[in-house]
Parts: sequence; C-alpha cells; structure tokens
Amino acid sequence: MLKMSIMIERCKNCGGPLQSLALPCEYCDSLPGPLPLWRIPKDLPRAHVASLGRFRVGDLSYLVHGRLAPGVFLARRDTPLTEMVVLKVGDVQREWEQMRCLRRLCQDSFLGNLLPEPVHCALSGKGQRVLVYRWRREFQQPLSFWSGRVPAEAGVWLSHRLLEQLMELHSLGYAHGNLRAEHLLVHSDAHGLALCGWSGLRQGASLDVAEGLSAIAGTLVSSTPAPLKRLLLSARGSAFEVNEELKRVSDAVLGPRKFCPLSKIH
Repeated sequence: MLKMSIMIERCKNCGGPLQSLALPCEYCDSLPGPLPLWRIPKDLPRAHVASLGRFRVGDLSYLVHGRLAPGVFLARRDTPLTEMVVLKVGDVQREWEQMRCLRRLCQDSFLGNLLPEPVHCALSGKGQRVLVYRWRREFQQPLSFWSGRVPAEAGVWLSHRLLEQLMELHSLGYAHGNLRAEHLLVHSDAHGLALCGWSGLRQGASLDVAEGLSAIAGTLVSSTPAPLKRLLLSARGSAFEVNEELKRVSDAVLGPRKFCPLSKIH
C-alpha cells in the first residue's frame, strides 16, 4: 500500500503554516527563511515599550508589542499557531456586546467587511476587562498621520468611503459617535477607509456625518479648493444627501476623479 504524507511548511518566525515559500507569512508578514528574532512588520506602529510584555486574557496568553493608543495595545497570541491582535483594556463589555450585534446585522455587507472583528472579551490576570480584536494589516495608519498632507483628490475618495459606510450604519439605527481623524484608519494604497474607536457606538441620531467630514477636512493640504473644504466643514443632512452633494462639488472644482495613493505622499 502506498503511504502518502503531507508536509506543511511553517514560518520560522511565528510557526504559522505557509501558503507558499515565495510569499510572506499571512500571520506575521515575515518572508520565508531563517530569522534570528520575532519581528512585527516594519510598517506597523512603533512600540512605546522597550520589550515584550505578557498579558493574560481569560485562559489565553498574549505577548504585547506596544501601545497603539491609551489602553489599546498591539499583541500576538502566545501559541504555536499565532495571530496578531489588538487588546483594548477598560470598560469594554458594552462595546463587545454592541459590536457583536452590529456585525450580525450587517454580515457580508460593505460595512460588515470593514468592521473590526471582536473575538474575545474576558478579565485579565490583573482583574481588568480586555476586549480582543483581530488585527487587520491593510488598515494600519490613522488619517491623523497625514494631517495637512492629504491631497484634495484623495480626500474626496476617502469622504465617499466614509459616507457609504455611514449610510449603512445609520440605516441599521446605529451611530458611531466618535469620528475623529485618529478613528479613521486608511489603506494608503487603495483609498480604503475603515473605522475604529467604537466605544461610543449607540442607537439613534448622531453627528457622524459632520464630525467625520470635518476630521477629513482637517487633514487636507492648504491648496484644497475652498468650495470643497467649505462643504466638508459645514456638511448638513443625511450621509446619502451629503454624498450626492460631494459628487457635484468635487466634479465642479476638481473635474474627473483621480487616483492619488497616500503611500506616495512624503
């Protein structure tokens, strides 16, 4: 009888299974080959701590790489088959429940595919409640990183992406409630935009449209046409209405849309 065995190549950095020896590891972005030390992708936010720390959440242990924001940490699960995660520490039980409910309501939709994915919520070894989100490598930098450097053309694309998500979110009866520039995560090569900072998620009316567009306006270059910036700073009405007005104004002052990846900005 012929016996067959399947050999699974594993990443020498994190131990995760490799899809191909020619591609980076999908768990830690390391290239196949020997690596002397664990590393995180070079374009991730830099750590604010000198060394790795360990964080226990329920029955799982995580190695913390650094702080992304107050009470928010980048980490990886401390198991052979690891994954990058975001740990949010504090009063997070309500956010955990609301986000799970929202994800069920908009599963497989445009908004649903961009929502952060909560995977675990439990007490830490120090008695703090911790919410664990999966890390999304394509959305790494907050829009505030490009403050004052975002070209008007890119700002229009990002505004449309924001308004499209708010249309769906508001149609479900929810509001984000805290749309600052640091809560708008950007895909710097594709004009993609995702929201974070969901602790203010609630049901009912909100100022999401005005707050979100004002945040984008604050990151635009000084040469942005006045009518466009005025619209973003004084937007009134529903996300659909403002999105239609944005199309009209941007066509008038900028002409046909131009692709302008933020990764080319210096």
